[in-house]
Amino acid sequence: MTLECSPTQADDAALVHATLAGDASAFGTLVERYWNMAFALALSRIADPAEAEDIAQDSFLRAHAHLHRLRDPARFGGWLSRITIQQCTNTVRTRIRRRTVLESKAASMEQLEAMPAYSSNPGLSDRQIQFVRQAVGQLPGKFQKAIVMRYMAGLSAVQIAEQLGKPPGTVRVWLHRAYKILRRDLAPLLEEVG
Repeated sequence: MTLECSPTQADDAALVHATLAGDASAFGTLVERYWNMAFALALSRIADPAEAEDIAQDSFLRAHAHLHRLRDPARFGGWLSRITIQQCTNTVRTRIRRRTVLESKAASMEQLEAMPAYSSNPGLSDRQIQFVRQAVGQLPGKFQKAIVMRYMAGLSAVQIAEQLGKPPGTVRVWLHRAYKILRRDLAPLLEEVG
C-alpha cells in the first residue's frame, strides 16, 4: 500500500523546495496558508491574542530559518504546528522565569527592609543604611544571598556553602565578586563617611 500525498501536501512540498531555492513569495504562500492554524494553535495555549500573534510570527520566522532541516517538505503544516507549540512552551517558561525572578527580588528587598540597622556600623544615618540596603539589593541573587548570610546571619563561607549545597570555593568566589561590586557601588558612601 502506497501513501499518496494530498494536493495540498504536494503543493506544500513544491513551495518548500521553491523557498529553499530562493523564492521568497513561495514562503509567503505558506504563511498565508497556515497563518490561521498557527495563530489558533497559539491562542488555544496562550490566552492573549496579541501574544498569540507574536508567537505565530516567531513560529514562521523559526520555520523559515530552519526550513533546510525539514525532512518531509510535504508535511510542512505538521512541522509548523510542532514549532508553534514549542514557541508557546518557551513563552510560558519565560513568563514563569520572569515572574520567579521578580518575586525573588521583591522577597529579597522585603528581607532587606526588615533587617535591623547594621550593628557593625552604628555611626551610619538612616539614609546611609538605606543606601547600603539598596546596594545589596541590586546584587545578583546568588551574590546577594551569600552577602546576607555572611553579614546578617554571621555564617562563614563554609557554613554558607553547606546551607546552599555548593562547594566552599564557589561561595568564596561569590563573596569576592559581591565585595568587588559593593566596593564600587558604595564608593560615594565611603567618601561621605570617610
